[in-house]
Amino acid sequence: MNAQTFVSSTITNDQEIRRATEALTAKYKLNADQAKQMYTIQLRKAKNVAQIAAFQNSDPALYRAKMQNVQKGTLASIRRILNTKAQVDLYQKTQADLRVLRSKKQKELATKKASKETVEIALLAIYAE
Repeated sequence: MNAQTFVSSTITNDQEIRRATEALTAKYKLNADQAKQMYTIQLRKAKNVAQIAAFQNSDPALYRAKMQNVQKGTLASIRRILNTKAQVDLYQKTQADLRVLRSKKQKELATKKASKETVEIALLAIYAE
């Protein structure tokens, strides 16, 4: 990776982090302090995803396990910064909706006798935040 590519990918990544932060700030109606914390959470998530990216091809099972941990950690961090009843209720509704989607997808793939790997990949893709 040359310097131009590095700078370009860093800028793009920063833009994606800011976009995600802005979307979640609007969704949960975060105050300025919470928005700052959300940016830090999204920055950490991007860093963690970048660190495990190499495993996607070399060790897909390890990659999926690590990605699941990144998702769980990110969700836990987001939940910790939410402090109003409306924010927590929206978070819980979002998570409940995702559980329903995952359950449906798992049942659908089970009827197709999909491999464990295929199921894991499909369920990892159902993620919000």
